[in-house]
Amino acid sequence: MKSLAQPNRQLAARVLSEVAFEDRLVGYRLRKRMGPVAVHLYSLEEVARFLSQDLPQLDWSSLREWVGDRLDDPELAAAVQEIADQDLGEHEKALRVRALLGIRLDQCRKVVST
Repeated sequence: MKSLAQPNRQLAARVLSEVAFEDRLVGYRLRKRMGPVAVHLYSLEEVARFLSQDLPQLDWSSLREWVGDRLDDPELAAAVQEIADQDLGEHEKALRVRALLGIRLDQCRKVVST
């Protein structure tokens, strides 16, 4: 997995914060009887948790744009796109992106706590 550079304090604060309602990311959880159910995501931590659930559906391009534009983290956005472009199943992509987001969240928590 690609390593990410250590974020500065400003980036760490943005990555750990919630976005406004109009800037949220929308994913879908598949339910057997109901079909896709919208899930509104307001933080990178929520996205990582969402990707840990059964049958998460997330548009990788939307995630890349959201990370790049809303969180202003172009390095993470590029790494998400790199995973999305790989010839993998959706479940494997979700696992890899979740691990990548976990790395960035850990980095940001350490920066903010010091």
